[in-house]
Amino acid sequence: MNKKVLIFTGSRADYGLLKNLIFKIKSEKKINCEVAAGSAHYSKYYGSTFKEIEKDKIKINYSVKKNFDNLSHENIIDYISKTLPEFKKIIKKSLPDLVVVLGDRFEVFSFTQAAFFLKVPIAHIHGGEVTSGAFDDNIRHSITKFSNFHFATHNIYKKRLIQLGENPKTIFLVGSPGVENFKKIKLIKKNKLFKEFSLNKNKKTILVTFHPETNSNIDYNKQINILLESIRIFKKENFIFTFNNSDPHGYFFLKKINEYIKTKKNIKIFSSLGAEKYLNLLKNVDLVMGNSSSGVIEAPVAQVPTLNIGIRQKGRVMYNSVFNCKLKTKEIQDSIFRILYRKKNIKKNIVVNYQTSKLIYLKIKNLLNKQNIENKFFYDVKF
Repeated sequence: MNKKVLIFTGSRADYGLLKNLIFKIKSEKKINCEVAAGSAHYSKYYGSTFKEIEKDKIKINYSVKKNFDNLSHENIIDYISKTLPEFKKIIKKSLPDLVVVLGDRFEVFSFTQAAFFLKVPIAHIHGGEVTSGAFDDNIRHSITKFSNFHFATHNIYKKRLIQLGENPKTIFLVGSPGVENFKKIKLIKKNKLFKEFSLNKNKKTILVTFHPETNSNIDYNKQINILLESIRIFKKENFIFTFNNSDPHGYFFLKKINEYIKTKKNIKIFSSLGAEKYLNLLKNVDLVMGNSSSGVIEAPVAQVPTLNIGIRQKGRVMYNSVFNCKLKTKEIQDSIFRILYRKKNIKKNIVVNYQTSKLIYLKIKNLLNKQNIENKFFYDVKF
C-alpha cells in the first residue's frame, strides 16, 4: 500500500492526544505518515511546544508560524485568513490520501477548510461533543460537517454525530486518546515528582487549568478575578497552574495569574509540562480544578476528583468524580473545602479503552485500502 496520511497538530493540547496514533502509524510502516504543526507550537509564550514533538523524535514535515499571542475575537479572523493559504500550500505539497484532525480549535478549523476545498478526505477525532461555554462548540460541529469519517469517544457523541446528519457507517467508536496515555507514560514516584516541582508532598495539592469562557455573558476580567479571589483563602494548600489555551483573552488571563502569584509561595505556574509530567501530576494531586476537558475526561480515570467550574464543559459526559459549580467565589470556595476535606470515596464506574490509537489506525488502514472513498451525503434521521 502506497498511501499517505497527513496529521495536523495545532497545539500542545491536541498533540498530546495524537502522538500515540502518529507512533502507531509510523511503526507499522504500511502507511506513509506526515505531520504538520500549527502556530501555537511555535509561540515562545506558550512554551515553544514544537520541542516536545522533536523530543519524541517525530519529524515535523510542515509548519505554519504566524503570530499567535494575545489573541482577540477579531484577530482570530485575521489568523484564519492568513493561515488558509499556508495550509493550502502544505496540503498541495503533501498530496495526502487522508488528513487527520482532532478537536475543536480554530486553527484546526482553518486546516480542515483547506483540505475540504482541495477535495482531500478528512478524518475527525472527538466530534459530536458539546461544550456550551466555548465557541469551540460551533467549530467542532463545523469540522464534523467537513469531515468524511468520525472517531467518536463515547456512544452519546456517536448518536449526536448521527443527529448532525452523519452516516452511521462513517462513525467509529474508539474511546478517548487521552485515556490511552495513562498506559503509555512512564510513572514517576510522588516523592521524586514533588521534589522536582519544589512541592511539599504532605500538603493538599490542587492542579488548576482555567480557560476563558468564550461563549459566556460574564466579562473576561470578572471570570479570572472570581477564580483568583476564590483561592485566596487557601494558604496551606499547594496550587499548580498550567497555561490555558490560546483563546481570546487567554494572554490576559495568564498576565493576571502571573501578577497574582508573585507574592504567593504556595502557587506555581507552568507554560507546558508535557504529557508525561502532566499526567503524573494529575495522578498524584488531591484535586483537579478549573474548566479543562482533562478534568472531565482524564481525571476520572485516575480516580482524582474534579471541580468543574462554570459552563465551558457543559454538555460533556460527566462521571461521579466530577463536581460542578457556578463561577461564583463563595460556591467555588465551599466546593474546594468540601471535596478536599469531606469527600467520599470515588467509585470507579468507567469502562476504559486503552487501545484507541490501534483502533483508529486499523480503521484508517481499512479505509485507505478501498479503491474509492464515497462522496458524502446528508444522513436524515427518521422521527
